[in-house]
Order: sequence, then structure tokens, then C-alpha cells
Amino acid sequence: MATKPQVRSAFATPMCIHFLPVAAEVNAELKPLVVERMAAGDPPTERELGWRSHTDFEVWGGTPAQTLFRVFKELANSMTATRAGGRVDLAWRIRASASVRSKGEHSEIRVRPGAFWSGIYYVDDGYAKSDDPALGGEFVMTDPRGALPAMIAPDLAFRVPGGLTAGLSETVRPQAGMVVLFPSWMPCGERRYDGAAQRMTIEFDVAPPAA
Repeated sequence: MATKPQVRSAFATPMCIHFLPVAAEVNAELKPLVVERMAAGDPPTERELGWRSHTDFEVWGGTPAQTLFRVFKELANSMTATRAGGRVDLAWRIRASASVRSKGEHSEIRVRPGAFWSGIYYVDDGYAKSDDPALGGEFVMTDPRGALPAMIAPDLAFRVPGGLTAGLSETVRPQAGMVVLFPSWMPCGERRYDGAAQRMTIEFDVAPPAA
């Protein structure tokens, strides 16, 4: 008796893209706050081109920060389960910073130690509604297994959802109002951005409650 092979993906790596329903209102309030903070003189980070604030966004972000943190926590709860598969409702600890990148700048590929989830919210993608791929600036996720899946037969891939990029990277073109949530151990960053306008983001880490 013939049987059909059962194929499943083992050790899946989740990644969530969500669009903030009230993005227009939140971004309109948030932009001047970030500009003011940048003018206050927070120094740039060593690992990233462009400007990045300290991880005190919750302190100076006002009502927009409260809205974003609520959404980040809801997303984290919706994407997290107990080992038995049950739902969770945790008092997540969040730290976040604002970033501004201009033409020619990028964000290095890195992991985020000390958190369970990490993410980025796009206040302004900088594209000014252009869909020109030459503007670059794509959000990049690299395979946490490194090049291993592509070492022996680089021309072959896995015939399962998400299997074609094994050992490579995947990209997402940012949009204003977009939230990207991913495991903190996944190496992520941004390619060189070549838009004329400034790109503005909120980068955040989500950790479980302290024991």
C-alpha cells in the first residue's frame, strides 16, 4: 500500500511582521521627540553607523512609547508558548532606543544577548513612497546556522516553506508603521540605505520577567 511522505519543518525559527493600526498618529507624535533627542547629543554607537539613542526610550518617548510598548508586549505574548504549548501572558521587560540613519549608512548584522525577542519599528522608512530597489536599506536576517546548509551543495535547497534560503539570508523591505519581531539570537541588521530622507526607527529587546 502506497503512502505519502509526511514532511514537516523541524526546529522552526519564527519571525513576525505586524503593521501598527495607529501608525500615522503615533509617528506624527514620535518624529519630533526623536529629532529633539538627537539634538540633545546622545553619542552614536560603536557597532552601528548613524545615530542611536541610549536605551531609555521609555523615559522620553511619552504617549507614543506607551502605545508601542503595549503592542510589543502583545506581540511577544502571541508569539510565545509554554513548553506544553500553552498561551502566556507575561509582564515582559522591554528596553528600547531610537535610531536615525541617513544616506550611505547601515546597521551591522548582530545578535541581541539578554533578551528572548527583539525587534524594530519603522517610524519613517525614508523611501518617500518610492519603490526603487536601488535605495537599498532592506532589513536582513541571516541563517543562524551560518553557511553550513549551503556548504556541500550550494546550488541545492530544501523543498519546504522557507527552505530555499537555507545558509543564506532573507530580506524585508521596510515600511513606515511596520514592526518586525524575531528571536534575539537571530543575526539581523540593515543593508546600506541610499535614500535622500532620514530613516527613523525604534529598536527594542523583550525579556521575560526577572526571576
